Amino acid sequence: MPNGARFIDFKGKEIYFVDYTHIKSAEEFLEVIKGTNAFREKAKAEGKRNVLMLVDVTGSYVYGETLDALKRAAKLSREITRKEAVVGAAGPKKVLLRIVQVFTGMQLRPFDSLEEAKEWLIR
Repeated sequence: MPNGARFIDFKGKEIYFVDYTHIKSAEEFLEVIKGTNAFREKAKAEGKRNVLMLVDVTGSYVYGETLDALKRAAKLSREITRKEAVVGAAGPKKVLLRIVQVFTGMQLRPFDSLEEAKEWLIR
């Protein structure tokens, strides 16, 4: 599955899926964030509101400037997002998730699996 953003269908509900999995370098992460921001802007321009968002960071490494870019991306998402689930934020990444939450005011809920997160989003 390529990194980036797209809408997926889960049990008849549309979920905005952001795939940041297995990214090992800051350069690659920043490039993917740039693409997902463009996708967010397009969704916003199309009038998308109350979006169910699922972000997967499994196996990825977050660096200083990457964290800043993720915080800016989360701010863009806040305008169109109703609920957001995050998968793969275990250990030190949970601390980073808390930083993003405080910075953006978003209520990001961590999950251990994609299926668990999808089920929560559509409830």
